[in-house]
Parts: sequence; structure tokens; C-alpha cells
Amino acid sequence: MSIKKVKPTTKSGFRQGYYQPQNPSKYNGPLPIIYRSSWERKFCHWCDHNEDVISWMSEPFSIDYFNLLDKRFHKYYPDFYIKLKRGEEDGQPIIENYVVEVKPKAQLQKPKEPKRKTAKAMQNYKYSYEQYVKNLCKTDALKKAAQYRNFKVMLLTEDSKLF
Repeated sequence: MSIKKVKPTTKSGFRQGYYQPQNPSKYNGPLPIIYRSSWERKFCHWCDHNEDVISWMSEPFSIDYFNLLDKRFHKYYPDFYIKLKRGEEDGQPIIENYVVEVKPKAQLQKPKEPKRKTAKAMQNYKYSYEQYVKNLCKTDALKKAAQYRNFKVMLLTEDSKLF
């Protein structure tokens, strides 16, 4: 099943929807353009309006990754692909290809065990730890896939300067 068939929802806890580009000629991916968080929406806007972005796509392809928690392979769809102009050298533009993942910083850092070991605190810790491990597995697969395609990886969080 295509990720584009997974419709935005109001039940995810994140702001989701469809992005309508102002510069549709720059967008070269499958439609519709779906953002699954407000940060992804901001990134869509940045790609759409930044003159250095030559082209971009949302959820451009799938990557198989192995989840260490359930010992199974899953499909993972990176958030974006962008082709970016990074200056010039000898009068020729320097073009770089990036695969981009937008994540909350907390999901990319190992969570700290709670001081108070209440049932709710331990449940939240377990969930956070599982998200962290799953994202480690995904980013490892993402780096390998990017290297294979000669792309660079851009991991964006709320601390990134784009936002």
C-alpha cells in the first residue's frame, strides 16, 4: 500500500493536512503532498519558497528496516527528498541531494529512566524507549539507503535553524 493512501488524521496528536504549493513546478513527487506534523508543514513551506531548493518531494520512496524490538522488517518512508543548490564552484552550481527526516528531538535521544517508578511513569518511559529504538533502526536504514543513492541525510528537529 502506498503511504499516500494513509490520510491525515486529527487523532494523531500532531497537526496534519495537505500542502498546496505556491510553486508547483518545484514539486516532483507523488501527490497529494501530506504533512504529518506542523514542523513538516513548515518544511514544505520552506522548500516551496526557498530559491536554493531546485526540486523536492514528500514521502518519496520506501526503505526496508529491521526493528530490533519485534525482530521483523518494516517499511519506512522518509519525510522528504530535496535537491538543493549549495553555492557555486568554477562558475558551476554545486547541487546536493538530501533525504530529510523531521522528528521531535526527544525521539532521537535515549530517554532517561524516571526517578519515580509509578506505573504511568514506567509506561511512558517504555513507550519513549521503544520510539527511540525504532527511530535508531530507521535512521540506520536511512543512512545506508542514502549512501547507496549518493544522497546526504538531514535530520531536522525543533532546534534546527530552518524552523
